[in-house]
Amino acid sequence: NVMAVRTRRAGGGQGERERVQSLCEVESSILEKHWGPFDLIRMMERCALSCCVEDDDGGLVGFAAFHHAPLVGDFKPSMWIDDVKRMWSTNMGDGEDVDYSNTLVLNFFHSEHAHEEQALNEVLKMAFNTFSQVEHVLLFIPVSIPLFKPLLGNFEPLVLQADVKNNYGCYHVNRKEVVGEVVVRLAMVEDHDDLMPIFKAQNEDADAYGEFFLAQMIQSQDETNKALVAELNGKAVGILGVTGDMSLAALQEAFELETYDFLVQGYAEAAVKLHEDHVARERMRKEEHERQVQEMLAEARRAAREEVEEEYSQMMDERADKQEEEDADKTPEELEAEEKEREEMFDQELAQRIEAAEEEALMEIGEFLAHPEPSVDLQTLSSNTVCITLFCLDPRLDSQVHKLLEPALDLFPDKEYCILTKRHTARQSSLIHLFHPVPEKLGCNFSHALYICHRASLLWPMQVSRAGEGDVEEVSDFLEGEQSKDQVLSSLRDAAKLESVFLARLEGQLSAIAVVTPSKEPATFSKWFELEQFMSPGLYGSDEHLELLHLLVNPIFLKRVPEILRELLRITETFCLHASVRDAKAMPRAYDTLTYIPCRRLAPSSPPQDLDPAKTALEPNLPMPEGPPALLHTNFRLLSQPKKDLDDRIVIIGGSETSVGFADAIMSVPYLNLHRVSYVSSGGLSLRPPLYKRRSLSLSDPEYRQHAVSRGCRVVEGNIAQLDREEQVVSVRMDNGETVEMKYDHLVLAAGFRDTIMDRLQLWDVDGVFSPFNLYQEDALHAWLKNQPNLQNLNVVIFGSSLDVFVSARRLQEEGVAGSITIACPHKKLRPTGDERVDELVVEAAKRSGVQLKTGCDIREVEQRAQRVTGVVTKEEESLPCSLLILLGERGVDKDLFSAINDQSLVFDGRFFLIPSVGVDALP
Repeated sequence: NVMAVRTRRAGGGQGERERVQSLCEVESSILEKHWGPFDLIRMMERCALSCCVEDDDGGLVGFAAFHHAPLVGDFKPSMWIDDVKRMWSTNMGDGEDVDYSNTLVLNFFHSEHAHEEQALNEVLKMAFNTFSQVEHVLLFIPVSIPLFKPLLGNFEPLVLQADVKNNYGCYHVNRKEVVGEVVVRLAMVEDHDDLMPIFKAQNEDADAYGEFFLAQMIQSQDETNKALVAELNGKAVGILGVTGDMSLAALQEAFELETYDFLVQGYAEAAVKLHEDHVARERMRKEEHERQVQEMLAEARRAAREEVEEEYSQMMDERADKQEEEDADKTPEELEAEEKEREEMFDQELAQRIEAAEEEALMEIGEFLAHPEPSVDLQTLSSNTVCITLFCLDPRLDSQVHKLLEPALDLFPDKEYCILTKRHTARQSSLIHLFHPVPEKLGCNFSHALYICHRASLLWPMQVSRAGEGDVEEVSDFLEGEQSKDQVLSSLRDAAKLESVFLARLEGQLSAIAVVTPSKEPATFSKWFELEQFMSPGLYGSDEHLELLHLLVNPIFLKRVPEILRELLRITETFCLHASVRDAKAMPRAYDTLTYIPCRRLAPSSPPQDLDPAKTALEPNLPMPEGPPALLHTNFRLLSQPKKDLDDRIVIIGGSETSVGFADAIMSVPYLNLHRVSYVSSGGLSLRPPLYKRRSLSLSDPEYRQHAVSRGCRVVEGNIAQLDREEQVVSVRMDNGETVEMKYDHLVLAAGFRDTIMDRLQLWDVDGVFSPFNLYQEDALHAWLKNQPNLQNLNVVIFGSSLDVFVSARRLQEEGVAGSITIACPHKKLRPTGDERVDELVVEAAKRSGVQLKTGCDIREVEQRAQRVTGVVTKEEESLPCSLLILLGERGVDKDLFSAINDQSLVFDGRFFLIPSVGVDALP
């Protein structure tokens, strides 16, 4: 009886390792003769793919380890294929040959004898299905050991070259012999019966299309609509429908497609010509405007001169008779002085008239107004893409999906791109692994997610090599406009640097650039980061770590990043790669392949060596150490585990540390790529601890700087205005005053509390009143302080009773506020911490710093003049002079948020309740 077995990836836990060791323990001496000295735990950690084989009862019956290079003999990972070609005849027929991209090595296999044939077959299938471009699997056995079962009969020996001796024999099996090879052809109506079961299994609403949907679609093929079938052993096992006839207007309006020339042909040329024509027209318009200005100015000067001369002539004629008698009694000197005075008066009047005339002329003609540069009329350009209209494939052949897409694009040789759209919550197909997502424009809310693939991204292999001096010009052109251009070129030109520049090319065309260097202190990462969640640091040598300094990839090749990183590790003969990022800016999309490593929550127990606790314990402004950077990591094993793309639209209404922690958690899941997560908060994402509120223990300083949410999450600066649960739409009022609507599949409400006095007393438009509960208000207060001409004379009132008021007072003093600072507490006694002794120390420290304390002061009214705060009136009718009012007293929910959720029948009592039935997820 044939017993069924199933294969899965080997886990990295201690229990899994013990099971594998127990399986191999009995025959360990025989296995060592077959495979050489082996370390199972080391292989499970370091090999690209480790497989466990289980029987129907879940018992472990087999184990195998595959890698991109042999682990036996004297083979060097950076050049082992060259050695194989030198020693063995590797021509596999049909012009095929082994290379680094299409070859994998089986470095270990063992199974219980009752299952060995099935186990071997299953692990080989898993290897070919995991690495879609691998066509050959090799294994190396000592020549003194005859090939044994089950390898015997499944692997064929390679012929050793003449006059070559080696201690190992090389054996080979190809994909076609294990999983078969699909043949792609145009679909025929007769394929309907074979394809329909597959189509129904992969489409929940297949029945809605009708019983003969596939036959009708196949029959309706024409010049712009094609259907290709994948055939295996004479049977149709998959179908791909494509069309070249589609309207792109809606997609161009909804998605960020400029990187892809808006999916039309000749866009770049049309844009350049349009720009040049616009510049030429504007130059002619400006020259014409300048000519008109000069003409009008000249005419204005002439008219002003004529007018003044005429007036002067009339004045002189009127005085001519009288002047003769008056001048008779004057000396020549007096006459000359009078004449000079009249000329000066004339010149002065003429200058004033000309100036007024010029101003009037300029006002009449107006300033030159440049016309906005027109955009390319995309509707006049031909489409440069085909669109997937239908796809289904037997899941056992998912690794060969690229063999369907390549000939589909060949049917449209004038098109460069292929696109597909899918519902945001629809199940992913294997085809999606060849495409990468296109970001959607904010507020567009298109009904489907858009994915794109360039025909060049399907070419193989990607050649990765070290750059040389002769590549400087090509690298410089590739990096034009990139901020890291100078740094990369410096690494390329300076041979003394440890940094190495690598170039990735497809058919000779530069596609990506990477700059790497040997990692200096890999042990440091185990100290600062939770690396043990993803790897076993102790199983890697200190010289087996590579640091990625720069990675710049042509956007159309983003899906090829894992291949590029594998080649970097192979060429440099390392096993781990990491990238450290100091700032919290959005990560390049090329880094999506890497795994985010959380930093440890607890700081090291010992202080840095440059700090003396005895001297610095009482220092008020002691700078904290910068702390570790954000760490992204990968290795051969992680690179073979593709992340799952998810397009669920997740909208997080944030502002609290809870919201940041939630966003950080979902964006850090190592096996997911979330493409449609939006974080909404007034002021955006906080990358530092609060300045005017007490710190919490929720996030450490490094975690503020390392938010994973900033790597791939869209941050929207604003707050919720309205909520429509039925349509699943949230309206967001942006900080700039605009309002956008955002559709969601999952909504998370975690905005936190804030002071509500601003709402109660309607103080939002009063200058000098702030409630620094979020980043927007903090930045506004900080900017207001910088604009004050004199911080010495400010009268500050801080209202509240929590520890926040003391933090704000101290912060203002650090900002240079030296005027009067008064803490107004609405209660009879200040209890900022709840601990009587600690409260006394806090109050005493505030008094020593010059802060005045008033208890039992509740705000009744805020006095203002010209929309600027001038004083605070308490309910006890006491008036406090005030030029800056900070409100940290009444904790409540934002009024717009409360109205939005209340209108939708959501109950609020200090927390948000989880209501999964309406797609709203809530956090306290």
